[in-house]
Amino acid sequence: MRSIFNVAGGFDIGVAAAVVTESGVLLVQEAKGPYAGRWGLPKGHVELNESIENAVLRELREETNTEGEVSGFLGLRTTQTSHGVGLFLCYKVTASAFDIRPQEDEIANIQFFKPETFDEIEWVSAAMRGFAEVALKDSSLPLIDLSTESKRPYQLVFSDGRMTLSEEVVQ
Repeated sequence: MRSIFNVAGGFDIGVAAAVVTESGVLLVQEAKGPYAGRWGLPKGHVELNESIENAVLRELREETNTEGEVSGFLGLRTTQTSHGVGLFLCYKVTASAFDIRPQEDEIANIQFFKPETFDEIEWVSAAMRGFAEVALKDSSLPLIDLSTESKRPYQLVFSDGRMTLSEEVVQ
């Protein structure tokens, strides 16, 4: 389901889940549409009234039948789309249950890939390859979860990797 948030124009918000094991990074091959046959991370759009983190886990579950927990932030891509501002966020996910099955109508294949095979892959986009490369470096930024205090989904990510709001930045 495609969801567009209309706030001061339009926002097209997408998410991806990067799952890494000793076998490599988990990629899905698109079954149809303009990217049919191309590979990328499990991805999709945020639904109305859904948190970003829940969207990441939902898309991972829908496309691969894999359960997990968001464990870090990897990066973002911004662009202008026909719907307005395009924002795409990629998160690291620690898988808790593997029973990998591709989503019948959207995903043709699921496979783990090592970085030495990346040049042989036909990628959905250069950004998707970049997210996969970063995921394999195990350098995600931690999320600070303030949901309990805020009584709503509320996550912060700082570029210095701090884990709390009170931590001093070491120079």
